[in-house]
Amino acid sequence: MINRITQSLSLLLSFRGKKPYFPGEKQVFLFTKRPILYYDFTPKNVKDAINELQLILQEKGFLKNVTGEFDLDTEEAVKEFQIKNHLYVDGIVGALTWACLFYPKLYSGVRDLLPEEQNAIKELQIILKKEEFLKKEPNGIFDYHTEKAVKRFQRVYGLKDDGVVGAATWAVLLGMRQKIHTTSTKFLFLLPLEVLFLWNQLLIIASITLGIYHSPLPGNALRLNQAEVLATAYGLTCIVPFLIDFLPPLKYYDRNALPLFRYAPYVLTGIFWKPIINFFGNLFN
Repeated sequence: MINRITQSLSLLLSFRGKKPYFPGEKQVFLFTKRPILYYDFTPKNVKDAINELQLILQEKGFLKNVTGEFDLDTEEAVKEFQIKNHLYVDGIVGALTWACLFYPKLYSGVRDLLPEEQNAIKELQIILKKEEFLKKEPNGIFDYHTEKAVKRFQRVYGLKDDGVVGAATWAVLLGMRQKIHTTSTKFLFLLPLEVLFLWNQLLIIASITLGIYHSPLPGNALRLNQAEVLATAYGLTCIVPFLIDFLPPLKYYDRNALPLFRYAPYVLTGIFWKPIINFFGNLFN
């Protein structure tokens, strides 16, 4: 019993600690042992990328000498750049560091823009218009319509919808993402993420409640009042993810192709609410 408590506490503390999700040695393996590949990729491309990296670090005042080799001075310069730009400090030039090196942070309300910032805004607007997030023609001005389009893009791709185009948003804009079905989200991305989350939770509870009220199983006569039904449905929302993981028919169905069926596991949970509760009751007793 004491060992179980100790293991639980250590597991809980490890989740709350500041341990990085991707330690430096794993990132090294990912980005060096398995580089990004494309047609006509040669070792010369790597050499050119190192030279380009050193030139831009030198231009920004982080590196003195351009050697053509990713040496210790270059690594230290990369780390200093990452510290200044609030990136994970590991000395590895990944997608976020590249985006931060080449693209400035953009947001509305900034005046006296530099030419490179105006060009970046125009490129941003071209991408947003191509992806159908922006209706107006690109003009190089970060106006209200551009900020609104950025927020829509961020909501669709799970980014913080603050309208600020930083390294993470640039990386996703430039291709670090999977193609989405815009027809299924063109109405939903107008809403804040908090509203979408609340709406999803309400649909989940409603689906479980529907299953509880209309359970066809024998011996499942409902003897709960409305408050008890809602409390039971809310408690059962914690169980459904485990059912989806352990039941193959629920685990492998395509939720994007059949959006209405994404709540089917919750209805089934409501139908089997009594056996489920009895099972967990016996398990803990």
